[in-house]
Amino acid sequence: MYALTAKAMRYMDEYTIGKGIPSAVLMENAAGGLVNEIISRFSDKDTEVLIVVGHGNNGADGLCAARWLIHLGYVVNVYFVGDRSKVSRAFTDQLRILTSMSKSFRMYGLGSRDDLKILQQRYDVIIDGIFGIGLNRRFGSNFAKFIEYLNTKSGFKVAIDIPSGLNATTGGIMDAVFKADLTVTFGNYKTGMFFGDGRAVSGEVKLIDIGIIKSGYSTIEDKLFICDKKFLDDTRHLALVPREERSHKGTFGSVGIVVGPNAMMGASMLAAKAAYRCGCGLVKIFCPNKYVGYFNVAIPEAVVVPYKNDDISGAMTEFASSVDVVLVGPGLKEDSTGRILVKQLLAMEIKLVIDAGALNIIARNLKPFRKRRASCVITPHVGEMARLCDEDIKVVDKNRVGFIKKFSQHYNVSMVLKSDVSLISLLNGNDQRLFLNTLGNSGLATAGSGDVLAGTIASLVAQGNSLNNSLLYGVMIHGNAADKLDTGEDARRKMMASDIVENLF
Repeated sequence: MYALTAKAMRYMDEYTIGKGIPSAVLMENAAGGLVNEIISRFSDKDTEVLIVVGHGNNGADGLCAARWLIHLGYVVNVYFVGDRSKVSRAFTDQLRILTSMSKSFRMYGLGSRDDLKILQQRYDVIIDGIFGIGLNRRFGSNFAKFIEYLNTKSGFKVAIDIPSGLNATTGGIMDAVFKADLTVTFGNYKTGMFFGDGRAVSGEVKLIDIGIIKSGYSTIEDKLFICDKKFLDDTRHLALVPREERSHKGTFGSVGIVVGPNAMMGASMLAAKAAYRCGCGLVKIFCPNKYVGYFNVAIPEAVVVPYKNDDISGAMTEFASSVDVVLVGPGLKEDSTGRILVKQLLAMEIKLVIDAGALNIIARNLKPFRKRRASCVITPHVGEMARLCDEDIKVVDKNRVGFIKKFSQHYNVSMVLKSDVSLISLLNGNDQRLFLNTLGNSGLATAGSGDVLAGTIASLVAQGNSLNNSLLYGVMIHGNAADKLDTGEDARRKMMASDIVENLF
């Protein structure tokens, strides 16, 4: 299952048609899926439906759906808002079939005196078929006012393939956007549904299989693999190996967490608890002498390894060599000691998870990172990514796919770019795969959430998973924990990082 740009989706349509499946068949499949979604929610044949259509293929999808709904006995009005001189071939064909099937059918919006009356009446369902995925420019104030008017009307709002006014690739809004309760999308998810304002205006998204030929995906480089609940449930065994009864703490690996002398200890504590909750056998904490008592009280299960500033280098080497994976960054300050710790870890042949403060240190001087001996994954949020790329945060946020793809390749590192929808880049030699994680909710927007994720990833590494697998499944497990807590807006509002820890499994 993928999310595609508008360009890639058009290619897949053309590829399928080129293999011999007529475009009319794809449209029939799409309309059938749309109609099924509507009748599953509105079984009463007295349901009144307004379908607003433009002059392109999105409007043709609307006409095809109108024909099926009329055939099934629903009360349907179709309103045209396009340019009659620009109607597509598919639109003309669907209109001809519809008028042939129903002699009483009449399309409004063509200048009759009943147009305003039809538009103003109340409807149970309003279906948007104005613009499709090809929209990539502003459409002017008249269309904007019309779409905004539709948004004021009561009734359940359904978008065909993509809400009109939403850029299917970037998630940007073109003057105005139809605010859907449900978007029924065809063939593949569209990347714009997850970026920018996409999630806010798409509502519930239902994906309809219309028969796209799958062999075409192998030639698309910018496809995003979708990580959702089904994907996690179907494949979680790839990261969560069965726990044999004949075992001991060493069986499930050890995580080492590095704490600086001026660190925010709470971040490291959350990471340590998450690592334990995710199943590793032992967590060791490398910290200054002055912090030992705090960690012993907060996490009595952890082994605390104190160090003195005058012997930090030697102590670090011994500590890092004693664990299966090292986590550095949660709560780490950008001071001289922090820089020494990060530089030394990068130079060691160890497995390393890099987060938070350590990323900000790396951003100031990328040379040690580029020349590193450590095998690592990194977990920046958008702000940290902007610092790593020496770019404005708004620029990075608008082109997250481009920045993660380029940075991951240039520095040969697998990584997650954390945001409301996180992107994951996994490198395996010259092969790069991009994943889009849809698990999680706004409850994750709380202090310490990223520290929990870092501890989760490190724990999976310690238990014998590859760095790539640990990164991918750590992100999904973390998001899924928040979804398990999500019983409504109030649950998301009060969620804390410690709640996420307790619900990892």
